[in-house]
Amino acid sequence: MNTKVKMLERFSIVLRSGLVNKFNRIPTAQKFSDEFNLRSVNPITRETARKWINGLVMPESERLLILIQWLNLNSDYVYLNSTEVDEKKSSQNKIQSLRKIEAFARNALNFASPRIAIMDKHGIIIMVNEAWRAAANRNPPLHKTTTLCEGANYLEILDKVKGLEKENAREMASDIRELYRNPGKKFQFKYPCHSPAKNHWFLAELSSFNEGTNNCLVISHQEISELQFLADI
Repeated sequence: MNTKVKMLERFSIVLRSGLVNKFNRIPTAQKFSDEFNLRSVNPITRETARKWINGLVMPESERLLILIQWLNLNSDYVYLNSTEVDEKKSSQNKIQSLRKIEAFARNALNFASPRIAIMDKHGIIIMVNEAWRAAANRNPPLHKTTTLCEGANYLEILDKVKGLEKENAREMASDIRELYRNPGKKFQFKYPCHSPAKNHWFLAELSSFNEGTNNCLVISHQEISELQFLADI
């Protein structure tokens, strides 16, 4: 496989990851082209957007730069100069390739604007992205003695919440336990988390990931204060 084809494949991976981080899903080609054209003096058609999403063509350098800046794409990965790993390569090269993929996945998670955490079946946090970690360090009221990151039991912390946040915490804990009982379900709800200086609103989303007998839960919190403000006008 030549370098150009490999670069196109990597661009497709990075672009789709960036779109999911920005829109929480892969948007339609029309939505993608509309949003891109708001940021570029060199507009694209819906068909061009579709080809980008599906990894059929590479954007020119000017358009690629806009995508990198707008979606926080990992440009180093796009331009990575590496050889293709196939079934004939040694097991050591395969392991190195898997490690690169894992590192890329972690980078994609950290680029996500929502605050994301992954928990095991006991409610213990096993991974968070940088957005979650930063928020946990900035806002300690719900966990005065425990940082709400890896190793913390999220369910136990929610159960101990008192005061104005108690009702929202109980709802979250109830949904988490229900999701573990019924992994196919998804939960989404909006809640306030105001500060003395400004009113804040968040959208929480809960889903599960299953692989064989393993089961983990993914939770995200995304601030929607601006959308809530516009809705209240």
